[in-house]
Amino acid sequence: MMHAFFLLFATCLISSSSSSAAAITAAANSTSVASASVAASSINATATVASSAKPSPTSAGVESRSLDDLYALAVTEGGQLVVRAGGDTSSQQDAFVQAFQQRFPKMNITMIVDLSKYHDGVIDRSLNQTGKAGVDVAHLQTYHDFVRWKSEGRLLNYKPAGWDQITSDIKDPDGAFVGMAYYLFTNTYATAKTTAADSPKNFLDYLNSQWQNKIVSSYPNDDDGVLFLFYKIQQAHGWTAIYDFIAMGIDWVRGSATPLTVLLSSGPQAVSFTTAAGFPNATTGLAEQLPTSDPSGLNIWAQRAAIFNTAAHPNAAKLYMNWLLSVDYQTLLATGGWSVRNDIPSTAGLQPLASYGSVLDTKPFDQFMLNRPLVERFRLELEQLIGLPQGPSPISVPAAAYSQAGIYQKL
Repeated sequence: MMHAFFLLFATCLISSSSSSAAAITAAANSTSVASASVAASSINATATVASSAKPSPTSAGVESRSLDDLYALAVTEGGQLVVRAGGDTSSQQDAFVQAFQQRFPKMNITMIVDLSKYHDGVIDRSLNQTGKAGVDVAHLQTYHDFVRWKSEGRLLNYKPAGWDQITSDIKDPDGAFVGMAYYLFTNTYATAKTTAADSPKNFLDYLNSQWQNKIVSSYPNDDDGVLFLFYKIQQAHGWTAIYDFIAMGIDWVRGSATPLTVLLSSGPQAVSFTTAAGFPNATTGLAEQLPTSDPSGLNIWAQRAAIFNTAAHPNAAKLYMNWLLSVDYQTLLATGGWSVRNDIPSTAGLQPLASYGSVLDTKPFDQFMLNRPLVERFRLELEQLIGLPQGPSPISVPAAAYSQAGIYQKL
């Protein structure tokens, strides 16, 4: 998608970015998007999206020191950094680590990759048993954990340089956490097996008989990002659409990156909407498209990052957070999608994120994640239909196919 060591979430093959923006913005007015957020309105008032609050008196000031200044402090501190990162394969962050250490050669970063839902359990156990998180920084999908950790006083209020360029929707007003990258699940297809014209654009297209036994999907009951896709589909099209989708002979897999390997294999599976290839062209054998009228099969969110206030290496953690939000790094992210910084435009043939309206709004997923009773109830409803996730954790599966294909590294 872009340079091998940079993330990104799925970006889109768009024949005309301006016309696609217009089409998808029009879709924002559809009932499918509105209905997808209905249940989120029942969230307890104390569990509101954190960014809606005003900064408290303890809100941090914005960092004014340079990366080089922070680097010197981190080296003096010992040059060590421990990060827990959400991801699907153990090697997904290898190139990312290499990039950080190339920029800061005296730093030694320990990057622990696992599913976000497992990271939070490890961190919580450590906090409960020792009072310490056992990690300096975490960047995870589980937005609700960051809200909870902040309320428990577990996070360091800290605003990296460039803070004022981050939209308020994806950052905590006090600096407890911030979105470091956008992730997007949308229509993905194998270019050797189908074309942009023939591949599904909207969810109901996947129910066409031509895709029987040709769809690969991550288990929705294994990943909240995928679960929200199915929640939106159920809200927009009813349970009948879910039943019809299951009847398509789906190849269910664990991990949101696993469909990429399946699509690139010699098997019949050609399409998916539960993964992210993250590049604006088909040079790796995969391509993506935004929906043209029905956004129910799309999910976008900001992966949040935070420093724990028990961090053993606070200066290294601050260096890392500033690097994540730096102009140089975020400009590279923009080559495959959108930067989280408002002053860095996408160079992937995409319109500004805000121009897509509610279709590419991150708030509905945040609200869904905060409503844990809804999440768990819907997870069990789907699990009764498709069964428990089968197979080993994707973390334990070799990821050679990802690197061979030049697939994104999920930060």
